[in-house]
Amino acid sequence: MEQRYPTQISMEEGMGLLLSAAVPMDKEEVRLLDASGRVLACDVAAMEDIPPFDRSPLDGYAVRAADIAAAGEDSPVTLKIIGEVPAGYVAERGPQEGEAVKILTGAPIPEGADVVVRYEDTSFTEEEVILYQAMASGSNIVRAGEDVRAGQIVMTRGDILNAARIGVLAGLGYERVTVYKRPVVKILSTGDELVPVTENLRPGKIRNSSAYMLRAFLQSWGMEAQICGIVKDDQKAIQEAIEACAEGADCVITTGGASASDRDLVLPALEAAGAQILFWKVRMKPGMATIAAQKKGTLVLGLSGNPSAAVAALLALCLPAFRKMCGRKDHQLPMIRAIMPEGFEKKSPGGRVLPGRLEIRGTTPCFITQKRQANGMISPWSDCDLIGIIPRGSGPLEKGCVIEAYSLVT
Repeated sequence: MEQRYPTQISMEEGMGLLLSAAVPMDKEEVRLLDASGRVLACDVAAMEDIPPFDRSPLDGYAVRAADIAAAGEDSPVTLKIIGEVPAGYVAERGPQEGEAVKILTGAPIPEGADVVVRYEDTSFTEEEVILYQAMASGSNIVRAGEDVRAGQIVMTRGDILNAARIGVLAGLGYERVTVYKRPVVKILSTGDELVPVTENLRPGKIRNSSAYMLRAFLQSWGMEAQICGIVKDDQKAIQEAIEACAEGADCVITTGGASASDRDLVLPALEAAGAQILFWKVRMKPGMATIAAQKKGTLVLGLSGNPSAAVAALLALCLPAFRKMCGRKDHQLPMIRAIMPEGFEKKSPGGRVLPGRLEIRGTTPCFITQKRQANGMISPWSDCDLIGIIPRGSGPLEKGCVIEAYSLVT
């Protein structure tokens, strides 16, 4: 069969093709209580001011600035206390000349008062308060709308609903919110060598750990990931399993069988299923053996059976497309430049994806990585929050060199 798809492409080309194929999910409305971590599917405008009234940020006395204009340590001013207003209540009346209202944190400013003086800065009895300094009008008053103004766009489509945004929406009276649906991803493992994690190992067998790792990554990104079992190295069985998984899924991920040997059967299985192959093989290590395809609108990703290679492709190549599917407006991972204090001894003739963690030494961002790296190793990814990109054709990296890295802390 004539090859009609690109192969041995760059990471940038692979990302671009996946982003072009990825489509944001449909919208749904959920309770605000269930919205944490979801992605907004529309702009949100404030229906009212936050706070909704002028209020006191502290415990003290609400007074008129004009009444204490001449106050000083040697010339204190004494005002009559005419009432008290706690949070949740409104003063019966505001202070007039020579009067003060005792006020507690969060309470509305009484009409006529334009200053709040802290308890600590006064002397007082039940009937009178003595003040020792002048204060400008507006001091210690939180104005209505200081945080949010009615009509203001407070969040935009594509924002992630974190704890602070949930709090703002609750403060504005939103009980429900419109978000993007979570993409459904089905994970299908291939390989005669694989057994479920609950089975005892027999000679030549390994447990299907990659599926659990990939599912955990996907879940942490706001996707619904399902593990759909193990398929033996049989082209027809793989084809049928992919077709079954594609029904009701927004993305299917396979592991294993993505390279070029006689027993690597995911690519021919996809071709037999009538899938459109987007690309095969990417110039990156680990993760070169990666397939991308579409089957009736469902994105299919064929990843390596080696755990490190699978997660490298998932993070460095596929994550921007997943973020787009989730509805996020920031598809691309932020790039930073970091120093490698220990360097890296291996050559990278085809380019390399290197897991690492960010460490700030003084004011300098440093890329810290394990010296031992291999396609079958999961441990280097355990504390990974940076993905170092080593250019194609690089030799060993000297101590103190600078590399570019994608940040996963977003």
